[in-house]
Amino acid sequence: MDASLTQPEVQPGRGLGSASAVLWDIDGTLLTSGGVAAQAFLKAVEQVTGLSPSVEGIEFEGRIDPEIATLLLETIDHGTDHVPAVLSTYHDLIHGDLDALNTRTQVLPGVRELMAMLVDAQVHQTVVTGNIRSVAEAKLNAAGLVPPIDVEPGGYGDSGSTRVEVAESSLRALFGDQWTTRVGDCWIIGDTPRDLACAQALGLRCALVATGRTPVEALQGLGADAVLTGLEVPGDIKRLWG
Repeated sequence: MDASLTQPEVQPGRGLGSASAVLWDIDGTLLTSGGVAAQAFLKAVEQVTGLSPSVEGIEFEGRIDPEIATLLLETIDHGTDHVPAVLSTYHDLIHGDLDALNTRTQVLPGVRELMAMLVDAQVHQTVVTGNIRSVAEAKLNAAGLVPPIDVEPGGYGDSGSTRVEVAESSLRALFGDQWTTRVGDCWIIGDTPRDLACAQALGLRCALVATGRTPVEALQGLGADAVLTGLEVPGDIKRLWG
């Protein structure tokens, strides 16, 4: 491996340890649900429409759930009027078999340790995720991440029509009308270029970790404050922290 890929790319500025809040992405950043959620989503579309959607050529990473539902419905020539029913059925399928989610959900390496450091530093931790809230909470509870995650001020796939609106809803919940004055002290931690684009649109700092489907080579050079191969390397975390 190229030596340049073994060290995180960190831009100068205030580190994670002095943040006001960290807004975590969920899938591919905090945890993996072992395919349970993905399978339930496809099954929800099929139950609502009677047709099996195709996933070929669709990039799901970093999208919000209503957008994913729309893309899946398009593959079977169905419109957005079916999105609410798909998401409602998706909720029912996830909560109807929480045992599967609880069994197959795994926290990614280094997450608990970094979260503990943030707790000690009194950094508020919540989520900005494409998951609708009910599914996000189910995943976080399956992983045992509530607390330290505070779900109340989180931004969810049903909190706005775009990922930027989702993040803004979280910032408003955290800081009220003064949220625009606090963004420079807040971080998004995610695993896709869409997480970074969201952070950049709102003026948040951003750390990208190559723990999802996007390789580290594709995350570097995009302008994130930090790019890491994972959260389990002490040297990488030390640089990010400071």
